[in-house]
Amino acid sequence: MLESYLPWIIALWVAAIGGAVGSFLNVVVYRVPAGMNLSQPGSHCPKCKHPIRWYDNVPVFGWLMLGGRCRDCGVWIPVRYPAVEACVAGLFLLIVLVEGLSFGANLPARPAGAITGLVYPALAEEHVAGLLAWHLLLLCTLLSTTLIRFDGQAVPAKLFAPALVTGLVGSILGAFLHPQPAMVLEGGVSPGWVDGLAGAASGAAIGWALARLVRQQPDTATTLAATTVGLYLGWQATVVILPVAVACHGLTWITARRWQAGIRASLLAWIGVGTILWICNWRPVAECLFATGG
Repeated sequence: MLESYLPWIIALWVAAIGGAVGSFLNVVVYRVPAGMNLSQPGSHCPKCKHPIRWYDNVPVFGWLMLGGRCRDCGVWIPVRYPAVEACVAGLFLLIVLVEGLSFGANLPARPAGAITGLVYPALAEEHVAGLLAWHLLLLCTLLSTTLIRFDGQAVPAKLFAPALVTGLVGSILGAFLHPQPAMVLEGGVSPGWVDGLAGAASGAAIGWALARLVRQQPDTATTLAATTVGLYLGWQATVVILPVAVACHGLTWITARRWQAGIRASLLAWIGVGTILWICNWRPVAECLFATGG
């Protein structure tokens, strides 16, 4: 009986982890642009400076139990904090449902060379877990940079460093992290590091060009975001996600200026939305646009 509920228990557990990650991202978004330390001082009320008790720091529920106010001085705690926590929890739940519980059914099958030609082996459990962590790190990086840009702050380049380093190392160690290889070589497939570097290079080039088109000047954050997307998802993702993101960005700004309404979402935000949609629908898109097998 318990086994039938186990996948959902795991999904809810991952969502709870997402809420905790969302709480950490709130700290990142607030402190990194200000040049503050991420660990010191601990979480505290910005007005009375009293440290937040651990039971008041439970994602979403802590804010609800406090009625949205500091326990000590009663100052209003912005609703954005639990909103970000809930958003990240929902993002974790979405990816684990689409990718984890389906054992990667949303992903194209990476070809492997064999005597009889190319074969498409199924993903092992550890590979699915690795892909979940891989994609969630990418999405959390894009979300944090989008929130910083939304606040009108400059996005520090160092914010991309953890994802870029992890992406390079992961590409070298595990080709399975790239379900759609950059190219199929004679007698086999290209290793993961070639896939990662090809994706990063295409993302950097396209991102730089499109950022110049939108902002009329170099935009380091957008270029680094595009590079990171390419590193994690491959060049095929960059040639689809980035132009579509620019088109959506342009349409929302034209609409907002003409009718004095609409959402002026940043280009970073549209890249993030495109990345989520790509991951969730990767296999059918790849089969339609790139004629992948599997």
